[in-house]
Amino acid sequence: MRSKNKGKVKEWLRAVIDAAVILLIMFVFLWPTKVEGVSMCPSVNDNDRVAICRFAAVADMYGRGDLVVFDMDDYKENMIKRIIAVGGDTVLIKDGNVYVNGELVHEDYIQGYTDGYVYMSVPTDSVFVMGDNREKSIDSRRFGTVKKDDIYGKVLLRYFPFNKITIFG
Repeated sequence: MRSKNKGKVKEWLRAVIDAAVILLIMFVFLWPTKVEGVSMCPSVNDNDRVAICRFAAVADMYGRGDLVVFDMDDYKENMIKRIIAVGGDTVLIKDGNVYVNGELVHEDYIQGYTDGYVYMSVPTDSVFVMGDNREKSIDSRRFGTVKKDDIYGKVLLRYFPFNKITIFG
């Protein structure tokens, strides 16, 4: 009888440890956050919930096309935008089109017209970001590039609403 109880205690303890490890991994490497605003529609919408990989920022594991969350001093909320260009790239926005290193960027995910004129080289420690809803987005066209150190992480997953669960590259 005693060994039966010992076995159940071990089993219970193992389950608690497993749960603690999973929670630790989730909160150290993944960060749940709520999307606020419409600047990333239709990719992610106002009030969607996404999981951000914090490790990606530490390991510099993001590139063109990735959705990232970052801090901008002039704005009280964290921002979520798409990386258009990385350090060393040249960006040209002209006549509604975006070019990176002279190549037209094909953006089937955008909504609205890409206004403005930008011609710049992205510093090596920074990225150039834009919202997918171009007419409603405050992004690198307005505030310039984002330093890599200000990026919290890469969006991996939209987990809410449940009928729109999406894994991002």
